[in-house]
Amino acid sequence: MTSELILVVDDNPDIRMLVRACLEAEGFKVVEAEDGLQALDIFRTTNPSVVILDLAIGQPDGFEVCREIRKESGVPIVMLTNRAEEVDEAMCLAAGADDYITKPVSPRILALRITTQLRHRGLQSGPAVTTLTANDLVLDVESREFQIAGKSIPLTRTEFDFLRLLMTQPRRVFTREQVLEVIGTSPDFSSDHLLDTHASRLRIKIREAGGHNAIGAVRGVGYRLFSA
Repeated sequence: MTSELILVVDDNPDIRMLVRACLEAEGFKVVEAEDGLQALDIFRTTNPSVVILDLAIGQPDGFEVCREIRKESGVPIVMLTNRAEEVDEAMCLAAGADDYITKPVSPRILALRITTQLRHRGLQSGPAVTTLTANDLVLDVESREFQIAGKSIPLTRTEFDFLRLLMTQPRRVFTREQVLEVIGTSPDFSSDHLLDTHASRLRIKIREAGGHNAIGAVRGVGYRLFSA
C-alpha cells in the first residue's frame, strides 16, 4: 500500500468524494481544495506527490493554477475536463499538465493514471549527471536545463522527458509505446494526438529559439530526433 499524498482540486463536492474514495481504496492519502486559491495554499503547505486539478473551478481556473504550480514545482499534474475537445487537450498541455482525463471520471482509469505518474517519477528520481547534445541542442539531465545555442528554453516535465529520450539516440526511431512509457502515460488510455501535441509544442519551442525542426514523426511507428 502506498502513502503518497494526492491533492484533489474540484469545486464539486460529489466529484471530490468520488475521487477520494477511489484513491483511498488504493492506499493513497488525499487532501482536497474547492477553488484555485485554496489549492495553491494547500499545495505549498503539504507538498503533494500528484495534483488532480479540475479545469472549471472558477477564478483562478485550472489553467491558471496549473501554470502557478509549474513555476514552483515539477510535480505531476493530471487535469480533469468536462469536454473531450482538442483545444482543451492542447491548453492543458500548454499550461504544464502531464495528463488529462475527461469526465465522468472512471475510478479504474484515474487510479491507473496516478500510479503511472508515480512510477514514472520513481524511475526518474535517481542521480543523473549526463549532458546530452545534438548539434546546437544541449540537455543537462542533472539540472533539467535545455539550451539551444546557449539560450535556455523552459520545458514542462513531460516535454523534458520526451526530448531526453529522443536525444539519447538521435538517429533512432522510438515507438509510440516507448515514448508513452518514458513520459508516464499508459498506452491503454492515451492517443496518438496526445503525443503529437507534445511533439508539436517541442518543435515550436525549438524553432522559436532558432533551432531546426528537430522532432519528426515516423508514420505508423513513432518519433525521432532529426539531428541534421
